[in-house]
Amino acid sequence: MELKNYIKIYDTALPMNVLSNLIRFASTANFEEATIGGEGIKNFDVRKTYNLNLSNLSTSMSEVHWFNLLHNFFNLGLSKYKTDLNIIDFSCKKINDIQILKYKDSGFYTWHVDHFADVPRTMSCILLLNNDYEGGNLAFRNPDGSEELEIEVRANRMIIWPSTFLYPHTVKPITKGMRYSVVAWAL
Repeated sequence: MELKNYIKIYDTALPMNVLSNLIRFASTANFEEATIGGEGIKNFDVRKTYNLNLSNLSTSMSEVHWFNLLHNFFNLGLSKYKTDLNIIDFSCKKINDIQILKYKDSGFYTWHVDHFADVPRTMSCILLLNNDYEGGNLAFRNPDGSEELEIEVRANRMIIWPSTFLYPHTVKPITKGMRYSVVAWAL
């Protein structure tokens, strides 16, 4: 099988009322400058993004609610991924991080992979919340830099793929508007 066959796209990932409420929550949330990998470094030359880490241990009941609800939907997506690819030994058991991301005008994330030595990840998931912006497409390429695959932007679209070095990806610069998405990683 080709590497791109392990990038799965699931449309209508959330019920519409849940999506609307999540977008409303994200549009009023307090975001921080996002860091790079496990290094905790903020570098707008590599990643010009803002994030809100969700946790079921937060003092904000809204954040706890969204963490628990999104955790469930990402688990459903990972289960569908396993079934769709007929994976016999799918050792991915635990979602270890969920973040809401905000890309403002000119926001981007350069080519990278999601698995780091100090932040091990097995599977990566992105849920695109809105599509009323321009640019900001998620794109993948082969590890040698060939055969770029750009994912069409659609609100309520979940994309799942392995976090390894075989899946370098980028978020291209936003040229107009604001892009909201939720990312999750599983071990």
